[in-house]
Amino acid sequence: MGNLLRLLLRYHGFILFFLLESVAFVLLSHNSYYQQTQLFGAVQVVQSAYYSALDEVTAYVSLKEENEVLSHENARLRNMLDHFQSVDTAHSVVRVNPRSGKLYSYIPAKVVNSTTNKQNNYLVLNVGEWQNVTPEMGVVTNNGVVGVVISTSARYATVMSLLNREFKISARLKRTGYLGTLEWDGISYREAVLTEVPQHVNITVGDTVETSGYSAMFPEGILIGTVVSYETKKGNFHEVRVRLEVDFKKLRHVNAVQFVNFAEQREHERKYDMR
Repeated sequence: MGNLLRLLLRYHGFILFFLLESVAFVLLSHNSYYQQTQLFGAVQVVQSAYYSALDEVTAYVSLKEENEVLSHENARLRNMLDHFQSVDTAHSVVRVNPRSGKLYSYIPAKVVNSTTNKQNNYLVLNVGEWQNVTPEMGVVTNNGVVGVVISTSARYATVMSLLNREFKISARLKRTGYLGTLEWDGISYREAVLTEVPQHVNITVGDTVETSGYSAMFPEGILIGTVVSYETKKGNFHEVRVRLEVDFKKLRHVNAVQFVNFAEQREHERKYDMR
């Protein structure tokens, strides 16, 4: 209490001045229309700035929830797209699974851990056996190919990243339709190499590289990247450098790809050693 009294005595002049100024301000604002409008305008400016800042903070905090909603929506739209694309209108044949009505389904997931600075990189997803994720399922984003599931637990899945020296996938040049094998050479996390492309194939920098559909893990036509350079190697074949569309250092939301007839196709491939 003594400290409070000493404080009041020390700053009594300032406190008295502040009180008198406040009283004068209140009287002025209540007796002058001009001052009232000016005061109202000033209050509105302050309120607008406050609510604008509050809105930005709220929007930032809700980004996580909104990203998850968008991820689920992307998976739903992919399911719808594959359903309609699986109908062969030219021959009036519906190439769909009789139970699900589609060839592929997409399971939304979030990347909870990943590496990009090793020769053999992996990712961990927050989905697993409880969400029907199984080994050998492809993993994609809206931008392109990410990798392949190699193991699962009840709630998590480990993915062999495209940035893994052991990863290989059948790919094709979209413009010409010629096939090759895409693999990572361990140099840049933004580039991979397309090999086994015949020398006579006309290649142009900027050509699109996509999945061929020959692998049961990925649907046909999923974007991989674009050609940045090429040269002839190993006699009669081109070695094509491809800039990957997916930036693996920014990966957050992905989709695990479930091929409905995977087991049946795998059985045929094993029977004739086509894997």
